[in-house]
Amino acid sequence: MLLPLASLEPDASKSTHDRRFEVFTNGTLSIVEVSIQDSGQYLCVAANRHGSARLLVTFITMKPAKIDQKQYFKKLVPYGKDFKVDCKASGSPAPEISWSLPDGTTINNVMQADDSGRRSRRYVLFDNGTLYLNKVGITEEGDYTCYAQNTLGRDEMKIHITVITTAPQIKHSYKTYVKVKAGDTALLDCEVVGEPKPKIFWLLPSSDMISFSTDRYLLHVNGSLSVSQVKLLDAGEYMCVARNPGGDDTKLYKLDVVSKPPIINGLYTNKTIMKVTAVRHSKKQIECRAEGTPPPQIMWIMPDNIFLTFLTGSNGALTIYDTARDDAGKYRCAARNKVGYIEKLIILEVGQKPRILIHPKGPVKGISGESLSLHCLSEGSPKPNTAWTVPSGYVLDRPQINRKYVLLENGNYVCKAHNSAGDSSVSVPVLIVAYPPRITNRFINVTLWLLI
Repeated sequence: MLLPLASLEPDASKSTHDRRFEVFTNGTLSIVEVSIQDSGQYLCVAANRHGSARLLVTFITMKPAKIDQKQYFKKLVPYGKDFKVDCKASGSPAPEISWSLPDGTTINNVMQADDSGRRSRRYVLFDNGTLYLNKVGITEEGDYTCYAQNTLGRDEMKIHITVITTAPQIKHSYKTYVKVKAGDTALLDCEVVGEPKPKIFWLLPSSDMISFSTDRYLLHVNGSLSVSQVKLLDAGEYMCVARNPGGDDTKLYKLDVVSKPPIINGLYTNKTIMKVTAVRHSKKQIECRAEGTPPPQIMWIMPDNIFLTFLTGSNGALTIYDTARDDAGKYRCAARNKVGYIEKLIILEVGQKPRILIHPKGPVKGISGESLSLHCLSEGSPKPNTAWTVPSGYVLDRPQINRKYVLLENGNYVCKAHNSAGDSSVSVPVLIVAYPPRITNRFINVTLWLLI
């Protein structure tokens, strides 16, 4: 039997001229130092005089994964900027590229989104192995490892990213001494620049720390602090502190609170007693003008202990309409602010205007040389004072009984009754009659009676 004569050839020239190829007697083909170029189809032919047989063999050359231009390097990236790094690899079969991140997670072409949900697609991995970082932050700082892997092996490349930050800097164009009135709002400006955006908090005179808005403290977006309804206790030193990974910056402010205790009607003395009179059936207004810093609140305490409160800034006057006797009594006007308290006592008397009870029906005649009495009887509340005014203009302003005055002329004699509720008067015409002949160089005696 003749053995078949075998030949294996993808390319006839290789089988006959390339020393890397060798065909053994059993038909096996040996290839020394296989390369990618050796991949292809090989045809095995066995023949004798009775015929031939053929076998087609496909030969694939495999190569372990390898990262091209691999090197370990460090990269400085400004905060908030984008960054990309290449990781090109070769191998057969084609290697799969993945990246290990500083937080320990691994991403590949399937896993490209940020699992934390804080920011979408922080990382993007392209098909060629390039890793793209979107707006680099502090958390992106650290070691990154690129892996290229196929069935024959794995290769890796490491890089280190350092994020460059800008230390906080507080603008110093704002004033550091602020003076406000008690009860007003104080604004302390603290505008800061830095990358990443610095966190701002305030240290108060009480040593408390404010990092967010509260009832009276408003922390603005730019870092400024507003203090509403300022009190004396709010005075002191405030410190603005700005901090980011790049460092700290501070600025010291001094807040001065201006305040004055309340005064009423220009008087500082507490519990000053004032007497006022109102006329019955009339309107009476009692002033309670209060001043102070902050503006005080005014309150009236009525005789029956009823409290009336007035809004801050009003003149605080108490008005009584159609005054009656029952309105008489003690009224207390009080003013209070954050600094102090003051009170005034007002005694209200409801009076009646004086009324003269005697009115002459005509001229009063007197005989020269004889006595003449003019009466002026009055009533009122409080008790009125009376006075006579003689034709010459001279005033007798004290009540006199059985007191004689010498009258030298005829004319109108006016009696006036006065009290805190008002006054009233009556005019009495006097006519002196003389009898001639007689000596006329004598004085006439006339008695003015002031009857109370």
